[in-house]
Amino acid sequence: MSKLKRKTIIALIILGGIVLLLILHINFNVNPIIEQVSTKEVNALAEVAIHSACDEVLSDYLFLNMVDYIMDKDGNLQMVTTNTALINSISRKAIDASQKKIETLGKEGVPIPLGSLTGITMLSGQGPDVFIKVFPIGSVNSSFSSEFIAAGINQTRHKIMLNVFADIKVVMPGADNVVRTNTEILLCENLIIGKVPEVYFGTHNLNDLLNLIP
Repeated sequence: MSKLKRKTIIALIILGGIVLLLILHINFNVNPIIEQVSTKEVNALAEVAIHSACDEVLSDYLFLNMVDYIMDKDGNLQMVTTNTALINSISRKAIDASQKKIETLGKEGVPIPLGSLTGITMLSGQGPDVFIKVFPIGSVNSSFSSEFIAAGINQTRHKIMLNVFADIKVVMPGADNVVRTNTEILLCENLIIGKVPEVYFGTHNLNDLLNLIP
């Protein structure tokens, strides 16, 4: 074997070793940092996107007629009824708007400062942005929840929330990471004057709430 061929083989072995070490470094050191940082950033940006989408949808609605509180002759809460058609309309439009916002987020990419990917605290947030590609998996989903909170003597605060769920895939070198987001949107908040039965407190699912008739 000629001296030139020997040097070429040695150079290729060294180069292959460097590439292998680089791949191992990315998999065992860089990827966990990217996963941690991207999960935090994606959650934050997804929450902003979903809040923005829902604000646009909710601005078209007046929630005074969303919930009706039926009281007895003594002024105590007897039953809670909701406008199902209104709730379903809000849910559908909020899902569609959120899906579009997240898709737009995916096209733009999630900016992460290069220093944050080093794992060094002093460099966190420093340096140029590296854009991580993200895109939603499947459809955005939602559910409603309800909460009764004691607000004083004979007073109860009632909240109805829209919970928007989305699975977002983060594309990383050699691997992907799925971030599951859950954003809570306050739909309406009312103050009930009068006694509220204990059975209502601790209720979180709106469907369960509708079935509660003291």
